[in-house]
Amino acid sequence: MIADTSDDILSLVGRIYDCVLQPDEWTGVLETVSTAVGGLNASISIQDPISRVASFSAEWAVPPEAVRLYNEKYASLNPVLTSGWYCDLDDPISAARYTGTDDYFQSRYAREFLKPLGWGDALGSHLAKLSSRYGILCIFGPWSKGAFQDGELSFIRTLSPHIRRAVQISELLGPQPARPTIEAATLELLTAGVVLVDGQKRVVYRNGAADELISRSPGLRLIGDHLHVADAWTAGKLAAAIDTALIGAPGAIPENGIPIALGGSDGVPIAAWVLPLKRRAHAGPQGLAPQVAIFLHEMGQSPPLAGELFVKQFAITQSECRVLMLLVQGKSLAEIVDWAGISLTTVKTHLSRLLAKTETRNQAQLIRLAMTALSPARVPPSPS
Repeated sequence: MIADTSDDILSLVGRIYDCVLQPDEWTGVLETVSTAVGGLNASISIQDPISRVASFSAEWAVPPEAVRLYNEKYASLNPVLTSGWYCDLDDPISAARYTGTDDYFQSRYAREFLKPLGWGDALGSHLAKLSSRYGILCIFGPWSKGAFQDGELSFIRTLSPHIRRAVQISELLGPQPARPTIEAATLELLTAGVVLVDGQKRVVYRNGAADELISRSPGLRLIGDHLHVADAWTAGKLAAAIDTALIGAPGAIPENGIPIALGGSDGVPIAAWVLPLKRRAHAGPQGLAPQVAIFLHEMGQSPPLAGELFVKQFAITQSECRVLMLLVQGKSLAEIVDWAGISLTTVKTHLSRLLAKTETRNQAQLIRLAMTALSPARVPPSPS
C-alpha cells in the first residue's frame, strides 16, 4: 500500500539515506518500496543493451535462477532494454505502458520468462547513465495486476531522486576496478584521447590516442610532464578549466565537461573536454594521483556513437529501436514477429523507416552501421 502521509515518506527517505553507511539495509528498503506499489520484488542493477547483460547491486526477492535465465537468454528479448537511451533520470516508466500493453504482454519475453514466474509489468526509474549502460531501479508486479498506474509511478517519482543520490554517494553502481592495469588497458581501447593530470597539473597518464593527436598537432605538445599549448590565450583557458575541475565547485562544470578548442589552423584542430574524476585516489608522497581527465578529439572526425546519441542522431523511436536491436542480434524478420509479439507488417514498416532515417540501402548496411555506432571502443592495431 502506498504511503499516504508525509511522515511515512520522510521516514522511508531517511531509511534510503541510511543505506549509504549500511548497505545491508538496501534489502529492507527495496522490500518496503516494492510492497508499497504492489510489487513482488525489487532490484537496483546496471543494464547493458550492447552486451545484453545485467549486474545486480542490490535486490529483494529476486531468485538467483531468474537472474541466470535473464542474462543467459532473455535479456536480449527485453522490450525495454534500451529505455536508458530514451528516458530521463528519475522519470519512472511502466514497461507495459512504455512498450504498449498488448505488445508487452504478448512478447516472447513476457510469455516465456515473466509469466512462468508470475511476474508482469515492470516499474522502473533510471538512476545513472554510464556510457552505453545505465543503472535502474526495477520493481515487478504480478502478472494478474496488468500495468502499473499513475499513482504508483508518482510514488516512485518522489523517491527516485533520493535513491539515486544514495546510490551515487555509496557508489553502489560504480565499483572500483581491481587493478590500475585493467583501467589502463581499457583506456587504450578508446578512440578518444585521454590525458589524466594530478593536483599539480602534471600528466600522470595518457593513452595511445592522446599521443597520436598530440604528435599531429604543432600547437599541442608535452614538455616534461606538463601538457603545453602554444597559443597563450588557449593555454590560459585550459589552465583555468583544470583549476575549476580541481576545485570541483557544484554547478561550475557542465555535465559533459568544460569544452575548449585546442590547436590552430597550422595543425589538427582538436576539441577538449575537461572533467574532474569522481573517484579521487589518495595521492602518494609525490602527489601523483590523477585528479582531472582531459578528453581529446579531432574536430570533424566521426567517432562511434553511444546508444543514446545514436537513436537521437537518427530520430529512432523506441519501437524501431527494439526491431533494430533484434536485427543486430541476427534475428530474421519472422523471428522478430515471434520475439517482439508484433505483426510482420509492423516489423517491415519499422525496417523501412530505419532504412530511410539512417540513409542505408539495405538490411546489411543498417546492421553494419548500428554495430559500428554502438561500439564504444576500437580494436588496437596488430603489432607489425
